[in-house]
Amino acid sequence: MAAGSVQIIAVCGPTVGAINVAGRSISCGTDANGNPLYLATLQAYVLDPSSASYIDAVAQPFDYVQAAGFWGLAFTTVITLWLVSHGAGAIVNFVRRA
Repeated sequence: MAAGSVQIIAVCGPTVGAINVAGRSISCGTDANGNPLYLATLQAYVLDPSSASYIDAVAQPFDYVQAAGFWGLAFTTVITLWLVSHGAGAIVNFVRRA
């Protein structure tokens, strides 16, 4: 299922755009420095409103505390399994040599 679609939108920008009326670019105001802004088209990926909540949930900042908890659990599990298998190997070697 697509989260949106590619569409052509109109934006105000500092460069002379492709939208012309009678051979002249359409002005849509000025920026904070007084430079003129012109109407232009832009190809953009526009999200479907029903997918916006999913995208917002995925775009959360990385949680280092939770990642450290998962890493600690995985590291502890690996070390525990290594110690158990090392001890089992020592017992097997002891029985084999006896």
